Amino acid sequence: GDKYHSCMEVLLGDGIFNSDGEMWRKQRKTASFEFASRNLRDFSTTVFREYALKLSHILCLLSKNNQQIDVQ
Repeated sequence: GDKYHSCMEVLLGDGIFNSDGEMWRKQRKTASFEFASRNLRDFSTTVFREYALKLSHILCLLSKNNQQIDVQ
């Protein structure tokens, strides 16, 4: 709504997280193309694999040293 928009405009501008109605629909339509693009999927897959390998390495080291970890 207008009250939220005016409070958050400095931080969020007029983007998808700070718009309603027709403006939100336009922002959402634009964003949906970006999130559905092959480039984003490829990038996300690469980043996921990278971090999965890092986590795997950390967990292996902890296991070898019989150490515990709070994964939460």
